[in-house]
Amino acid sequence: MKRLITAARALCRSYCAAAVAASLLALGTMGCGGDASDSAGGGASASSPPLKMVTVNWIEGLAMSYMQAQVLEDSLNVPVDLKEAQGGGIAFSSVAEGDRDFFNEAWLPTTHQNSWGDLQGQLQKLGYTYRGTSGGLVVPAYMDLRSAANIGEYREALGEKIYGIEAGSPTNDNIRQVLDQHGIEGFSVVAASGPATWQRLRSAIQDRQPIIVAGWKPHWKWSAFDLRYLKDGKTNQSPAYGPPEDIFTVVDNQFIDEFPKEAVCFLQKFEVTDQQIGSLMNTFRTRGDMSKSGAAEQWVRNHPGHVTQWLDQAEACAASDEAVTPLPDDATHSRDQEA
Repeated sequence: MKRLITAARALCRSYCAAAVAASLLALGTMGCGGDASDSAGGGASASSPPLKMVTVNWIEGLAMSYMQAQVLEDSLNVPVDLKEAQGGGIAFSSVAEGDRDFFNEAWLPTTHQNSWGDLQGQLQKLGYTYRGTSGGLVVPAYMDLRSAANIGEYREALGEKIYGIEAGSPTNDNIRQVLDQHGIEGFSVVAASGPATWQRLRSAIQDRQPIIVAGWKPHWKWSAFDLRYLKDGKTNQSPAYGPPEDIFTVVDNQFIDEFPKEAVCFLQKFEVTDQQIGSLMNTFRTRGDMSKSGAAEQWVRNHPGHVTQWLDQAEACAASDEAVTPLPDDATHSRDQEA
């Protein structure tokens, strides 16, 4: 039966995935082969189809994806094909259309609500990756600005600019909503890659200049700089950001049946703490000339206890007679905690 499912899926993919695959390539998505593409491992298993991952240029997601690929290939003997896409919307679509198998950084129910809503029925929540996120407008601690309502008073100092992330991101839309909420006009939201925005933040802090950037947790910048959210422009204080979110792994509808149960269990049970994701992001942030795969290998080697914990959970899940089932579509741990 598994072979029939896989064959049918492959036939479907030959027709329905072409457009999404073209989008991934056109937008600079990186695949396997060589350091520029940063393939995660090189082994192959005759008993399992390649597990096709997609990630985006957000350091927490990149770090988790390359580390997961390392464990899947080295410990579970599952071949991995990892690509990078420019933006969450492309990542969601690539899974829904069958070009990729899963995306481990779906922020729900607010940040990625449009992508999730548009593609619901084609995607499933496999499990939690991280619980209890936050997001908002972030400033260096030395700035006098305390509230998003007062941003207009710093118009000249800020050059009427607030720095977001990649174009089309819901994060940038959230910034605009906060400005609208407080009746602030004339500001532009500057779209740039995450790394470009953090470099701009670093430069401003070095010169003690005023700056406002999009921010969220988990992220390495909180341990690198003295920062704070603006009041009324963050999670739980602004309608733009809503209550706390959770990060989910989303998969296509055939995922659970297609791949080895232990690999599916590993991804379902994989969940990071603040300490784990913090150390993982720091390894990637300070990797220098080391490849992403090399950084992942280094972290796995230096943190065997964390990896063993995830693998033990996967083994227990795989040994169970119970079938692996996805989370309900409306699963929201953090909002349930708030209720």
